[in-house]
Amino acid sequence: MIHVFTGPTLHAADVRDVLNDVEVRPPARAGDIYAACQEGASGIGLIDGYFDGVPSVWHKEILFAIARGIPVFGASSMGALRAAELHSFGMIGVGAIFEAFRDGTLEDDDEVALQHGPADLGYVALSIPMVNIRTSLERAVSAGVLDGADASCLINISKKMHFPERSWDSLVEQAKEQHPALSLEKLQAWLPTGAVDQKRLDALDMVSAMAHLHEEAPSPPAQNFEFQHTAMWETLTRSIEQTGPSRELLLVLDQLHTDPSFYADLRRRAASSLLSGQKLDVAQADVGRAMTRFRAENRLYTGQALESWLAANDLDVPALQDQIADELRLTATIAAHREAFRRAMIETLKADGCYAKLLAEAKRRAVSLDRAGLSHPEPSDLDVNPGMLLIWYFEQVRDQTVPYDLEAFIEQNDFADRSEFEQMMARAYVLWQNEAQRDDEPDAPTQPPPMER
Repeated sequence: MIHVFTGPTLHAADVRDVLNDVEVRPPARAGDIYAACQEGASGIGLIDGYFDGVPSVWHKEILFAIARGIPVFGASSMGALRAAELHSFGMIGVGAIFEAFRDGTLEDDDEVALQHGPADLGYVALSIPMVNIRTSLERAVSAGVLDGADASCLINISKKMHFPERSWDSLVEQAKEQHPALSLEKLQAWLPTGAVDQKRLDALDMVSAMAHLHEEAPSPPAQNFEFQHTAMWETLTRSIEQTGPSRELLLVLDQLHTDPSFYADLRRRAASSLLSGQKLDVAQADVGRAMTRFRAENRLYTGQALESWLAANDLDVPALQDQIADELRLTATIAAHREAFRRAMIETLKADGCYAKLLAEAKRRAVSLDRAGLSHPEPSDLDVNPGMLLIWYFEQVRDQTVPYDLEAFIEQNDFADRSEFEQMMARAYVLWQNEAQRDDEPDAPTQPPPMER
């Protein structure tokens, strides 16, 4: 799936009008490009990014994407800047602004900077970027609204203004104060229909160019460098991974956990690369405790019951202990490499042809959570006490009783901790309530549809 980072330049709807299979993200900050790579982005489009007060996108994370064969496009704003700096390494720049920075016609970051409102207000622009002022004044000269000398004067005044203060009203006001002889009435009358939003035009061109990624297999980005894993890079990647998986990934994993047999097979295949070359020691005491849990969960309370079960499964006690030790080894390896394991799960799902459908359902569930006003629900947000939530989840979702050892269950199902497990139950409960309310049926189904294999 293509990931596009935008905010004030284009709205999400503008991007989706051109690209169907796209994840539209807010303006990018340090680590966002790396995170998109980890989430399996098939292409990355960088339009808007933070400049001031928030760490900006690193050049190195763009190089990381290129080194992995992911096409990275840039235009309009932060994208144009990074593309001009990295086009020789394979980043794909689009538009007049990129070309101006690439060719050295423009050099300063403030050319594309603007002040904007928060995400809740759609990143509404509160100032005009310098590149839009330049392009608009050039068009005004071509249209005979302004002469070249007056346009140069206005550009010089704009350039001296701090970027959050730039607006047409402020520019005209300062121009009249500094150059009373200037006649700007014609320009003021022309601006409402004649001004050019060059950043938007370039961004739309970039999105249109990215549409071809789905129409034909793109050539791998030109790569004439060897990516180096420096200490600073490792610090950045650790900080991103410590923030935990995205909600989208969590909602994919939630679906996997509703089918225990499917999940068990998938986790073993996904973790095979992590296990290669490793032989972790498993303490005999841990095997003994796991054996006790196994017998309790399978109601093998007597020696005779255990012997009958072993015979039915063509096993003996040493063979069962070996299986239990292997499972403990697998769980410990996954816990030590949790982020790598989750990435391997996604890659395995893609190879199986299952991922696209799971991702589409995850997006639907994300919308349902947002509509409920609980984007990231916690058990404390629900109208059910924790004990009843636990019973509801195991009996209605997993069709089993609450496990004999809940902490062992949480560990064996690869949750980072009990909190992550409880958040998963909370999401499942909110979604179940939403479905029941939508269907308006007193006996609405309480169990999710079975996992398709």
